[in-house]
Amino acid sequence: MIDSVRVGNKIASERRRCKLTQDDLASHLYVTRQLVSKWEQGYGVPTIDSVISLAKLFSISIDELLCLDEENDIDENNLFIGRSREAVITNIIKGNIKVNLEDVFYQFSPTERLLLLKTIKSGKIETNMDDLLPRLTSGERNYLIKENANYDIKKIK
Repeated sequence: MIDSVRVGNKIASERRRCKLTQDDLASHLYVTRQLVSKWEQGYGVPTIDSVISLAKLFSISIDELLCLDEENDIDENNLFIGRSREAVITNIIKGNIKVNLEDVFYQFSPTERLLLLKTIKSGKIETNMDDLLPRLTSGERNYLIKENANYDIKKIK
């Protein structure tokens, strides 16, 4: 998955390296300065035509521009620093980012937590349930345990 925040940071750093303003870059790509700003802030990614033009202008590969060749190392103290939340969660679910879920679960929003719990429940993500369960709300515990006979809710409360 393309991480719009990382791509935006890459566009901004390459633009500065080439000594271009946002206006200069926008003019070169036939887009508005506001669109370039949105890309750089991670609120979206360029179209494929713009990606090709940017890669040529910056003399870098498309993979490099889209940060596809970068490692998925992540700071477990702040999972989302310099990254889009959606990309982090998608990459955790896909197994591209390895984290000790029990230790970082508090960093997720309630909606993100539910998505991760659904993925755990389906067996796509493995985690140490004995460590995770005490960190869940009672509703989250009930959701996980509801159809899973392997865990005794009385033991967890």
